Amino acid sequence: MTKIIAISDTHMDLWHPPKKLSELMDNADLIVHCGDFTKYEVYETLKKEYDLFAVRGNADDNRIKKELPELTRFSVEGLKIGLIHQGNYLNRFDDLGYKAKEMSVDVLVFGHIHRFVVESVGGKLLICPGSPTKPRLSIASCAEITVEGKRVNVEMKIVQDVVCGMGVRLNENPERI
Repeated sequence: MTKIIAISDTHMDLWHPPKKLSELMDNADLIVHCGDFTKYEVYETLKKEYDLFAVRGNADDNRIKKELPELTRFSVEGLKIGLIHQGNYLNRFDDLGYKAKEMSVDVLVFGHIHRFVVESVGGKLLICPGSPTKPRLSIASCAEITVEGKRVNVEMKIVQDVVCGMGVRLNENPERI
């Protein structure tokens, strides 16, 4: 069994993740980042601290864009997994299903939309982990992907109680922070 934590769209200058995210990452076998680290220092820290697969995003600095590919593929326990940053703001993910077929992967993990999504399109599993730090129309999250052979389980993990990036606290009266 392999536990993967997938993140995307962190948009940070320095790596100071929510405590819950750090705990999840520290207990994972593999970390995937679907782009928009923003600053090279964040990518560099993750690369040093974790077994990391990553792609560049549209908001990444030039050093990241030079070092990381637009898309990548790897295998975990025989399961073919692809990473890409591009997402779709609409609730239709057919284009990403086609991209998964084009990449010859079973699972495609993508970013850009800053919200958690799990969809099946054309027999391909599509996962967007959301954003742990800058969510949009969602709560701050990551995806915990457990792979056991060809079996895949995906869970949304809430990493802090920020909704839509507006600083709304779930356990208090709404406020902007």
